[in-house]
Amino acid sequence: MTPFFTHEEGSILLRLLIAHLLTDFFWQPDKWVREKEDRIWGSKFLWYHCILTGIIAWIFLWDIHLWWAALLIMVLHLLTDGFKSTFSKRIDKKVNHTPEKKAKIGLKLFTADQLSHILVLIAVWLLIIKGYGKITILLKKALPDYRLLLYAAGYLFILEPVGYFIGSLTRRWTGELNEEDSLPDAGRWIGMLERVLILTFVYMGQFAAIGFLITAKSLLRVIDRPDKSTVDPGFIQPFSSRKHTEYVLIGTFLSFAIALGTGLVINYFLGL
Repeated sequence: MTPFFTHEEGSILLRLLIAHLLTDFFWQPDKWVREKEDRIWGSKFLWYHCILTGIIAWIFLWDIHLWWAALLIMVLHLLTDGFKSTFSKRIDKKVNHTPEKKAKIGLKLFTADQLSHILVLIAVWLLIIKGYGKITILLKKALPDYRLLLYAAGYLFILEPVGYFIGSLTRRWTGELNEEDSLPDAGRWIGMLERVLILTFVYMGQFAAIGFLITAKSLLRVIDRPDKSTVDPGFIQPFSSRKHTEYVLIGTFLSFAIALGTGLVINYFLGL
């Protein structure tokens, strides 16, 4: 652990997180989730789930005197799940969303729900170890840290700014491609994820992994679109059209080069 928290203190937080993962994902049947969303506070499964959450948290704490911490986790978990289901049901009643819109709203609610649960666990953990003073000291030391700020700046730069630059640079060719079978924003997300991976590999000095990533992407993308204009109807062409392949290669190499260059520059400044 850090100089601020002992291994024993860190173990308490990890045990609470493991208990949460087990009860919220592995030990919560789909039937419980559906009835919670439908009946909300009137669902017996909402209460079963939250009672189980408190019991498992208490078992994982392995200290009978910490019953109050398990009870606090149970009550706050109940309130979080209940209000999330209430809010979700109200949104569904007010607006007739498309499946895509429902998926986006569902993702936002899920993220907010899980963040709330994790923040509750951290708050209860700090109460158990009396660590609020330590957190204040830790934040005062971590926030102005030059290395952390450089790492964070690198990730932020290669996400949206670089994505916008690559999109603007390759926009001249998008009109020549037939992209009606593509998933919405799929290329944007693929680009962001690959740049995050590359930058992380550069930070870690794992340049061989970047070569593996390039190879893997090349194999996956080379067969994704046959050139219908030159292919006999009875023959399946296993390669993309030339235009599409060139477009993918331009975007890929731009994305890789900028992420790699960003990582090298940041590593240089970290070494000064």
